[in-house]
Amino acid sequence: MARGREANIDFNCKDLAKAFANASHDIGFKDMECFYTMQNRYEQWGQLMGTIHVKGREEEELYLWCCRTRIADRPLWDEDVSIASLYIYFKDGFPLRVDSISVKNFISNYIYAHSTSPTGGLEDVTECNFDFNDLQRNKKSNFSFKCWKKNCTGTIEFNKNENYVNLGLCLEWTMVLKSFKILLDNGDEGFGVLHLGMRSKSDVKSTFDPPPILLIDKKKSCASKNVVLLNEDECKNSAVAGGKGCSLALLSELSEKERLFYVPKGFVVTTTAFESHIKCNKTVNYAIQRLAEVSGEKIKGDLKNECVKCIEEFQSSKMSDSLKTEIRDVLLYLYESVEHVRFSVRSSACGEDSEDLSAAGQMLTVLGVRGINNITDAVIKCWSSKFGYEAVQYARQNGQSIKSSMAVVIQEMVPSEVSGVLFTVDPVTGDPSNLCITANYGLGETVVSSLAEPDTFILQRMLDNTVAIKEKTVGAKKTEIHMHVDEGTMQKTLSQESLGSCLTDERAVIIGSTGILVEDCFCAPRDIEWALHKNKLYLLQARPITTLHNETDFELIHDQDTPQKTDFEYWTRANTGEVFLGATSPLGISLVVGGMDILSHRQHLMREKLPNSKFCPYYFHILPVTHRQVTLSMLDTFYRSNQKKITNYQKAFEVALFGRAVGNEEMHKAGVKRYGYSPRSREIFVFLFLFFISFKTPKMIRNCIEKLKKYRLPRETFTNLTNTWNGLMSQILQYDEVSGVHGLATYLSSFYNLVVIHALAKGKEVWDSELYCDFANVLSSCTGIESADVPESLQELAQTIVKYYGTTFSSLTKEMAYNVLLNDKGPAGKLFKEFMIKHGHRCIKEFDVFSKSWGMEPESLIPIFQNLVASADILNLQPKKELSIADEISKLKTPLPCSRKKLLSIILPWSRNAIRHREQTKSLVIKTVDWFRQTCEQMGKLLVEEGMLPDKELVYFLTLEEIKEIMETRRPGLISKAIRRRRLQSKLDKLQFPEIIKGTPKPIEEDDDLSLYSSSFTLTGIPVCQGKVKGIARVVSTLSEASSIKGL
Repeated sequence: MARGREANIDFNCKDLAKAFANASHDIGFKDMECFYTMQNRYEQWGQLMGTIHVKGREEEELYLWCCRTRIADRPLWDEDVSIASLYIYFKDGFPLRVDSISVKNFISNYIYAHSTSPTGGLEDVTECNFDFNDLQRNKKSNFSFKCWKKNCTGTIEFNKNENYVNLGLCLEWTMVLKSFKILLDNGDEGFGVLHLGMRSKSDVKSTFDPPPILLIDKKKSCASKNVVLLNEDECKNSAVAGGKGCSLALLSELSEKERLFYVPKGFVVTTTAFESHIKCNKTVNYAIQRLAEVSGEKIKGDLKNECVKCIEEFQSSKMSDSLKTEIRDVLLYLYESVEHVRFSVRSSACGEDSEDLSAAGQMLTVLGVRGINNITDAVIKCWSSKFGYEAVQYARQNGQSIKSSMAVVIQEMVPSEVSGVLFTVDPVTGDPSNLCITANYGLGETVVSSLAEPDTFILQRMLDNTVAIKEKTVGAKKTEIHMHVDEGTMQKTLSQESLGSCLTDERAVIIGSTGILVEDCFCAPRDIEWALHKNKLYLLQARPITTLHNETDFELIHDQDTPQKTDFEYWTRANTGEVFLGATSPLGISLVVGGMDILSHRQHLMREKLPNSKFCPYYFHILPVTHRQVTLSMLDTFYRSNQKKITNYQKAFEVALFGRAVGNEEMHKAGVKRYGYSPRSREIFVFLFLFFISFKTPKMIRNCIEKLKKYRLPRETFTNLTNTWNGLMSQILQYDEVSGVHGLATYLSSFYNLVVIHALAKGKEVWDSELYCDFANVLSSCTGIESADVPESLQELAQTIVKYYGTTFSSLTKEMAYNVLLNDKGPAGKLFKEFMIKHGHRCIKEFDVFSKSWGMEPESLIPIFQNLVASADILNLQPKKELSIADEISKLKTPLPCSRKKLLSIILPWSRNAIRHREQTKSLVIKTVDWFRQTCEQMGKLLVEEGMLPDKELVYFLTLEEIKEIMETRRPGLISKAIRRRRLQSKLDKLQFPEIIKGTPKPIEEDDDLSLYSSSFTLTGIPVCQGKVKGIARVVSTLSEASSIKGL
């Protein structure tokens, strides 16, 4: 909602010089260096949006204005330091941050402050005056400052309650928090929080007990051995040992330091061995390559069949003698008698058991293996399981390469009496105060595979990290799995044992305490598999809980919303609801809407002669977004340039969008509060600017047309992701240039509309329907408008089809009708090709890259032609004719003096040309959007080919930044986010909003009374003719239903 401020760069030099001049001793270089380090932080004002759920209460939405600080204040000097920070937010949307710093034997009460401008830029605050000691003693305090070229004075009134927080490693820093209200003498109200920071005077001691060790995956790819032990450093690298092998190596390190649990002895057959095996077996390598091409849709094939072939090739391959020897040597090193020990052989793929990716159960685990030959066979089976259909689909759905490497973990099996799973937080809600244990007799397979109903323990975590039993539920436990006498495992049905709990309360508490230790060392909640054998606790796995950080639907619906500065913002869908029909895709918002908004924002700053420091690119100013629907900010457009009363210019702008003047004194007052009154010098500059662009714009339009004619989309170079991405970035420059010209043409057209309606109004205070009718008529008779040429060309082509093919054309299938036009050598085929050349870049929802243009899907036009051909009056429709200026003026119903008529005769040709230029440049903008569309489609195909996306359509449900991140990191969480966004798109597309949205945007519920959203339940707009017409109104909710409309 504002530019970021760096405290050690963005400061007032005069205030700093004054503080240094009053210092208690001479300032040296060391003092300056320490002071600079102390101010090493940056901060940014904005809005937090989210939901909060308190147990026993309904979920609530929260919208909080706040200041985000990175690298918070902290005492860095040997002397005592005191800091007071006021965070203030006024109800009219302006924030204020004031800091006072005092350092013993150095400076006292150095005050520095800042705010933001209405455009989101930084605003200097000077002459700020408040007493630091007064804030500590009194409930009320006087306060003054100078900002926005105004001297402001007021009173701060603190609430009674104070909160104390001790900070620092040794709790040496005390922070006092006080909330308050502020009232300025001009009536402005606000609220805020005071932070008072100082060195602690009491002997408070920290109870923080740091974990004995931090368990961190090295994650660096490096050459490694074929086999590594779990206690070797190399094994703590997931690129070598895979996700499971790495986590077990880290657990082994912790178990050696803290003897609360054990990790079964074992080793890892590394990713190096896996890759070497593939290289040495050409048939396996070919099968994997073919599977990858089918998966990426480079070649056609049945994915399931390719997976079966790949597994068969893998399992028919033989492990190299050298690797067998290495495995045998490690087994003999670890175990005295290999033949009498049972092993678990488990797959450990790279990327699994990570924060974003679980892959649990996707690949093979072989239990109860005995003998060296059986172990090597099990390793081959685990390798091959990576290419099973479920595992491949899981990798594809998460944007992971199916050719990624994997390892295999081999451990001695624990013949556990009781096994289970521990979640160190509530796995559903993420509540850290509740730990959840599930347990059953025998091996843990029955718990992780849901083969039996386990016992469940809910443990309460206390503030000191101790745990106690909160709730216990005894499950049915009808089935137990244990190791077979010879090899493998066997299932057993339980009877009497299932009636009682398989785990004592004391053991449950020990398991919970161990889980907290593991969580602390991994610095994140964990899903832990455990086993009990001979009263010893074994940990078999510890992976992140991947579901904890999944976004809620609320977050996905609002993740591209524009923050609101106040509770009385005014947004509307009056115009943007037509241009950006329904919900726009996330890529469309970040690419098209974002570019358009930044350009409009810059043009406003240019016209207002504001410096670049007032520019803020971090949120949408002119085209705010809510629920993925694009709106128009009324305060930042209509009420940006204000006089004492609502001006005719503002009214004319509203008539152009709403069909009538909708402004009221409340909106005008809010606009004045934000932007003030427009100075006379700015109005003069605007008129000079309009005069300049009225001559410059036609030439700029011609230059754009020539440039776009010469440009050809270089699709032949879009053969890889890098070239395609660079091509998309280069197209942004063209889009910005054309959008800039379109913005000037639109601004000029609005100005001429103002002059026309002003001439017609003849000083009227109230604009009536007669005025609106005349205004509509003088503009609607304009011809040669490019957007109007689309329906006229469709009509002409439909008339030609009827003449040559009759109405039978409408009864053909869509494919047959398209082939008829495509192969037609006569007038119909010629007109169809001409239409596609001229208007092929257009479509429904043409400003969204997610839509398919007519050039990309010409078949989508066929239903439109068929509906027109089936119309009974198609041959009677006549093209529109333009009336002369004299004829148009003579038909006016509003009585005008000769001087006004003369003015209209001069201005109307300019106004009509401005409309033509506006629509012409709009078509050029859509042309560049269509290039975006085609490039994004190619990018989606390439992302699928590279295995980064499971479906090319998902590219439209990612932002530009997210696409770049996927290309660089393959982050799987972004794929699931895109999938969920796509599911929500149809829901968001149907949302309807009030004509004018005041405050927090809330869609109209289906069962709402629509009359509540208007002062009177009346359909209003600009009439293009007068009189009364009686007939039947037939309403359809989608374009696809248009063919169902029948005449009487």
